[in-house]
Amino acid sequence: MKNKLTGIYPISPNYIDSDSEYLEKCFIVINSGISIFQFRAPNISSRKRRFLLNNIYKYCIDAEVQLIINNDYYLIKNYEGAGIHVGRRDLSLKNIKKIMGPDVVIGYSCGSDINSFNEMKEYNISYFSVGAAFPSKTKKGTNTLTDEIVKDFYKVKNIPMCIIGGIDISNISSVTIYKPDMIAISNGIFREDVDNIKKTIHALKGFINEKY
Repeated sequence: MKNKLTGIYPISPNYIDSDSEYLEKCFIVINSGISIFQFRAPNISSRKRRFLLNNIYKYCIDAEVQLIINNDYYLIKNYEGAGIHVGRRDLSLKNIKKIMGPDVVIGYSCGSDINSFNEMKEYNISYFSVGAAFPSKTKKGTNTLTDEIVKDFYKVKNIPMCIIGGIDISNISSVTIYKPDMIAISNGIFREDVDNIKKTIHALKGFINEKY
């Protein structure tokens, strides 16, 4: 089976200027050769969330991209094959694993807390995110990473690692030196105009290919 926990990991933005533009950008991103995509929409109604997610799920199925839903674990049952991403302020890993079962992809944001690593191994978490790499509008209340923190995670890394937080075309080269399995990017992709998104993702991939 193809490893989908790899490469550029786009995360949908917090803002929606219009449903049509939002979905158009998601469609382009999902069809740009990525392997994994996260739907994160904390500030919209449940009705609109379902509407957007129904479309994004179809895009991911057609493009054979792993869809990850941020935090909304109660939605998973409606989207076969989708995974879940949770953080330290959400349900415990024990409860999430109990709800999700053994086959669902589960990602976990551990910020800069290396102490959570044993718990992630105990509950067989699929991947973990560390960050924020840089100040970020989407990763508030999170300590900025230091070289020492990333190196500490890397020493014990036998779970796929993702680095997240404020990453874009201007600073991704300082993240690729750690050779994480995934690099999560939101505004660094979605703030681009529709016509520039594919080119931006291609350029971001280029930085990864140079280092790996």
